[in-house]
Amino acid sequence: MKRPAKTKAKAMNIPEDDADQEIGDDGMDVVQLGNADSAQSDTSVEEEDDMDEGDEEDGGAELDAMEWDGLGSKGAHQNGHSKSDVAPPTTKDIKMVHEASDLFGSNAFKLKIDALLLALVPKLSYTAPLEKCLFDIHSVISSLTEIAPQHPLRAAEALKDQGVSVVFPLPPPSEETNWTVRFSKPTDIKVVGSWANKLSVPANDGHGLEVDLALEMSPDLFQPKDHLNNRFFHKRAFYLAVVAAALASSPKLSLDVMYDSPQADARRTCITLRSKPTGSPSDFTKLNASIRIHLSLSPDTSPIPLSRLSPSHSNLRLAASNPDLPSLNPPTPLYNNTLLQSFTPTAHLLSIYHYKSHIPSFANALSLLRVWANQRGFACKGKRVVRGFEVIGGAWWGFILGMLVYGPGPGADGRASGKRKPLGIGLSSYQLFRGAMDYLANYDLSTDSVFMKSTEALKFPTSEFVAHHGTSFVDPSMTFNFLAGVPLESLHLLRHDAKVTLRTLDRDENGFDWTFMRDLRDLPTRFDTVIRVDLAGAMLRTESGLEVLDHGSQASALLNSLSPTLRKALGTRITHCAILHSSSSPRPLNLPIPPTNNTIEIGLLLNPFEAGRLVDHGPAAGDEAAGADFRAFWGSKAELRRFKDGSIVESVVWEVPNTEERIHIPIMVVQHILDLHFGVPKAQVTTIQASYDLLLRSPTHEVTATIGSGPVPTFRQGIVAFDELFRTVKALRGDLPLSITQILPASEYLRHTSILPAVPLDTTRFSNLPDSAKYLPAIDVILAFEGSTRWPDDLAAIQKVKLAFLEQIARALKDQKVVKHATVVLDADAGVIEDNCALELITSTGYAFRGRIHCDVEKSLLEKFIAPKQKHWSVPVAYAVTKSQAKAALVVHKRRFIHGPQHHSAIAALQQRSPSYGSTTRLIKRWLGAHMLAPYVPVEIIELICAHVYLCPGPFNSPATALTGFARVIRLLKEWRYSDTPLYVPQYTAAGVDPGASVIFPANKRAEADQIFKSRVGVVGWTVVTEEDPSGVLFGTVLGPKGLVAARIRQVATATWECLDSGMNALFKHPLDDYDFVVHLNPSFLLRYSQNTHYDPTKLPSAASRYKNLETLHPSAYGPTPRVDFDPATLFYQDLKRIYADTALFFYDPLGGAVMGGLWYPQIRNRRPFKVFAGYSTIPASDGDPKKPLVSLNEKAVLAEIERLGNGLITKIVSRT
Repeated sequence: MKRPAKTKAKAMNIPEDDADQEIGDDGMDVVQLGNADSAQSDTSVEEEDDMDEGDEEDGGAELDAMEWDGLGSKGAHQNGHSKSDVAPPTTKDIKMVHEASDLFGSNAFKLKIDALLLALVPKLSYTAPLEKCLFDIHSVISSLTEIAPQHPLRAAEALKDQGVSVVFPLPPPSEETNWTVRFSKPTDIKVVGSWANKLSVPANDGHGLEVDLALEMSPDLFQPKDHLNNRFFHKRAFYLAVVAAALASSPKLSLDVMYDSPQADARRTCITLRSKPTGSPSDFTKLNASIRIHLSLSPDTSPIPLSRLSPSHSNLRLAASNPDLPSLNPPTPLYNNTLLQSFTPTAHLLSIYHYKSHIPSFANALSLLRVWANQRGFACKGKRVVRGFEVIGGAWWGFILGMLVYGPGPGADGRASGKRKPLGIGLSSYQLFRGAMDYLANYDLSTDSVFMKSTEALKFPTSEFVAHHGTSFVDPSMTFNFLAGVPLESLHLLRHDAKVTLRTLDRDENGFDWTFMRDLRDLPTRFDTVIRVDLAGAMLRTESGLEVLDHGSQASALLNSLSPTLRKALGTRITHCAILHSSSSPRPLNLPIPPTNNTIEIGLLLNPFEAGRLVDHGPAAGDEAAGADFRAFWGSKAELRRFKDGSIVESVVWEVPNTEERIHIPIMVVQHILDLHFGVPKAQVTTIQASYDLLLRSPTHEVTATIGSGPVPTFRQGIVAFDELFRTVKALRGDLPLSITQILPASEYLRHTSILPAVPLDTTRFSNLPDSAKYLPAIDVILAFEGSTRWPDDLAAIQKVKLAFLEQIARALKDQKVVKHATVVLDADAGVIEDNCALELITSTGYAFRGRIHCDVEKSLLEKFIAPKQKHWSVPVAYAVTKSQAKAALVVHKRRFIHGPQHHSAIAALQQRSPSYGSTTRLIKRWLGAHMLAPYVPVEIIELICAHVYLCPGPFNSPATALTGFARVIRLLKEWRYSDTPLYVPQYTAAGVDPGASVIFPANKRAEADQIFKSRVGVVGWTVVTEEDPSGVLFGTVLGPKGLVAARIRQVATATWECLDSGMNALFKHPLDDYDFVVHLNPSFLLRYSQNTHYDPTKLPSAASRYKNLETLHPSAYGPTPRVDFDPATLFYQDLKRIYADTALFFYDPLGGAVMGGLWYPQIRNRRPFKVFAGYSTIPASDGDPKKPLVSLNEKAVLAEIERLGNGLITKIVSRT
């Protein structure tokens, strides 16, 4: 018997008038779709049909051919109006514009929200076929005949003959079963859920919309004791199979009929219906929707007493002979809650409808909230669903908003749960969304239970929810707990994401996009460590049969035990731990057992200061009980240790070969725990994180050949060598006219961002070293003297004075025998008025430094010369200096002596702030080098781009591992529209800001940078600005990638992003097919070949001669003397770029690359009229007009010239054109 609508409404504290509007008296209450705004009235079916006709006349027929796929779909409905239909703004409209800033933060933000909400609404003509199909389904189900009582196994056999299996939960009925199953048509068929209330939001990954149809089973089918031992679910399974068989065999329907079991739980099995593309009036394939059929019971007429379904009751009884069970049957809260869910569809429908009717912005706020959840994996469908949220359902988000507006009900202690004052109903959708974010961010759902406000009397004591569920969010019926079975770690991640969302909305200019538009489920950017686990064969070592039955399957019991176990093991090493997996997929009706997805992914957010801890401390030796628990948890890794402070405690020690690999200890912990407690071998626990270490390390035997038998070089050793040099040079007071006051570091080798640490060179063994290990990098430093008026006023003379100073320093250091080599060098490409000399030193420890002198007089002299009113300049007549040359010299001076040291200081501070920053930058530099793009991107620009993802992390925290930072930089390079906007890096504002906080670029500096950027015409390259360089010219616009190279970097970044799960080695393999020609170099003559990403020692001559006295017969091609920063391959590459600047574009990896790629400029490959001084080698066209001869690029001649230039260094040139 159907319950009157007004009686239902009264029970749910809903006005009877509202219930009359929603619930009819017929056998089916189909509620139309429409994600209606509060300002829009619902449209009747007839009106929708009229609108559809008009849409088709205006081009809607083209949209009909497309499938609507929700957010961002081209098929989303848009209401178009001609200019003549637009009325002038009213007073109300003007007032709304003024209020938008208060209600939505800004007018632009409101417009974005309006556009988003409109995109969520499907085209109205797409919904009519679905409605027709729903009526057809109703007709088919209503016409089903009754099936007499029979044994469940006999009934299942009859259905199996029709190709339909009965999904009996385990354990299934047996021959000894003494109860029967039967079928009678439903007492009520109703559309429920979001579709019924016009609140549907499409799921991600193509799942689209879901339309929930509830069939209310007759109470005559059940008995009072059917709550025991899965009897209700067995009868439900038979009923569902009968309905599935009828729908699959009906000639009226063109549907794919399948089973779907969320979380592989047979008790939750439903029927999923997808339309076949037949073109019939009931074909709703364009809507991209699926219909889910659920079975329900009326709580008023059900013979199963609700009192038997409280969290404290035990409704699963195993045989008493089972020795694993105690004498008393323990409670089965999850089983009871799953059964209670069958009573909720109509009640939840009415509650959500009440909220929608009385809260004007409820519908839009709920849509925003669900979009936000979908983009982060807190959804029922899609890939990488956060564990537990697959079965929560969309109604929970609506109840959160309802609770915020009306306040929570009484908690376990009799006081209001939730500890919040109700919000007003007049808030905008965005304000209500922010209220939900604030609630999720600041209220700990994992510890404090929430009970919805309701007029219903308490069915169960609230203390039972707290005692047996722990985590509780109880619906207004005071029976069903939304959060039953949801791991605490999943709720912790939800809270974390809400906190970060609030921060992003407040501090990030792209807050809207990060909050609603971006899919943030990509694991490499979301988590610091991602571990993929194959659970095939896994088993919980301490599980009981009752625990498996309570969870519904062994897989669910295993996963729900996995989260707390890992959290306990990892402790303070992590801040959050989440288990993610794909949602269930529909399966054919002949498969009775729900398939289990054995592959899960574990995402860890690390505490960067604790993740690499070597020792886990346990209880003291005297605490025997706690010590026994500790040893049982850690197994063979636990040991009793004495520490320096005299304490003797249980401990677990993790051994790693070096400091850099300590970041991998959390992975080692997970592997050990999964093996010990779940029987998962280490081979089934994989991660791509460990493989990147080899990319940042030189081959061991090459390092040994260079430094002999000593410790492996580290950045720390280079910094110690710099400190020693600082003390040595500062001591040269009596040997110089002016005292050296400072030696400033200005090298990537001293700020932990060079791809490889500087390797000291043992000069005594230099002649015996292989050429591939003879490269000696230069560590740049700046020498600052005390202030003096004796510096000349002539820029050219200043360079001569610098040269004299450097010569005196070199002579003094040699006389004191504190360095092995000291040489003054000149820059070949420097002008006479710019800094053009440096001092190269090789210290006694084998490190090479290159020092330059900073004279603060140069800057003022250059600025005076460039000044518009300056007419004269006192320079020698022999030097004709132009203002453009002076401007170039000033840029070099600022970059080298002012911004260079400032940049170094800021980057070094960032490395201290975020320990993984250096490794991230090194990986990006290695990636650019491997793809032969590094020469076009200055190291400072790379460091600034990497700094951006740490200082402005968007919807995340700053990366705690290099792999996460690498993935986020790749995503930035893929998405950055460099031609439309510069990249803002607040590297100097970051000082004093909390490491976990996002840094805001100063508004005044940003406005200045925007103005400068917009004033440029035709800028198609990178512009990276800082607070000290708002123009971006010092490192970016002048030296950074432009045009084809910038586009190439974006293209490679896009390809890399798509292959992030393929392993690190795959990301650093560069294809050569895109180049017009490839120059192959001889590795034997490459001084940096040992640094090559794909180093192959077999391509080199043997490092050790067979006879010691024959070593001198094969001397080095580059002589016996060490040369600082000498790399012939890079010099050859630079020569090619200079000589063929107008002919081809060259690509090379300076870190030992053995090939160079070349691209001919397209404009010179076409035939054109002959002219002198063309700038490139040409050849006459064979079919040209003799009177007007045409020429084209002589590719063979150019390649022959290149081969002659690189004679000995080049092995071959392969032309692909």
